[in-house]
Amino acid sequence: MYNSILVTGASSGIGEATAIHLAHQGFRVFASARRTEKLKEISGLGGGRITPVQMDVTDENSINAALEKIAGEGVKLYGLVNNAGASAMGPFEKLSLPEWRSVFETNVFGLVAVTQAVLPQMRKAGRGRIINIGSLAGRIASPFQSAYASTKHAVEGLSDSLRRELAPHGIKVSVVRPGAINTPFGQHEQEMLAQFEDDYDYGEQVKIFKAWFDRQHPTGPPPIVVAEAVHEALTAERPHSRYTAPKDMTYAVALRNFLPSGLTDRILERVNGLESTRKKKD
Repeated sequence: MYNSILVTGASSGIGEATAIHLAHQGFRVFASARRTEKLKEISGLGGGRITPVQMDVTDENSINAALEKIAGEGVKLYGLVNNAGASAMGPFEKLSLPEWRSVFETNVFGLVAVTQAVLPQMRKAGRGRIINIGSLAGRIASPFQSAYASTKHAVEGLSDSLRRELAPHGIKVSVVRPGAINTPFGQHEQEMLAQFEDDYDYGEQVKIFKAWFDRQHPTGPPPIVVAEAVHEALTAERPHSRYTAPKDMTYAVALRNFLPSGLTDRILERVNGLESTRKKKD
């Protein structure tokens, strides 16, 4: 029998690509999203191995109902891919607390809630894989990404703790860190930035950063590179604690890890064009 995997946020982008790829690799995939009508297209693309499931990761009742449906299929989950995500882009002081809370509800507390709900069956089985979709922003936080980046930093920390905690139970935990991937998520972030272009305090910086950021996702690799990393984390005998997708972006993490913060800041400013605004302020 194929190992069964639950993928959250599977209606588009990385989640959709991951669900389809895993199905073609022989997994039984339960693809979840808040609105199942968005899952109809992919349910026929996995050789009959994709089952759509309605789930809102911010709603415990919705999570429990989804897991009851999966259990009703006579299935015990081997893997969980925590992919559901949200973003908020803009100057730190201009983002409202409700915007901050909304991002944390999905990216952190939603991830925690689904994982807590799935863990008992994995622990009883003495095996399982949990793959948390992080981000390069979880190590390298760009300006105007404070809310999103802080949630991905949280995912890094909770994944490390969880990995060590679950090792005696035969459950392995990995983080997959996508860079800029060509999905609709990037366009959504652009639209959020656009509302601050005329801001009196930050407008000039936002315009420069947005012009650079606008080029990143459309020129990025397709989401299959993330799906392949997820597949490796699910199947490797000894999975890595971290995967970077695409792999050639590991240099960026090395930059953050080994260079002094001041030098890293200057390099990033030169790359994204914000060096000019620093010169005006210095």
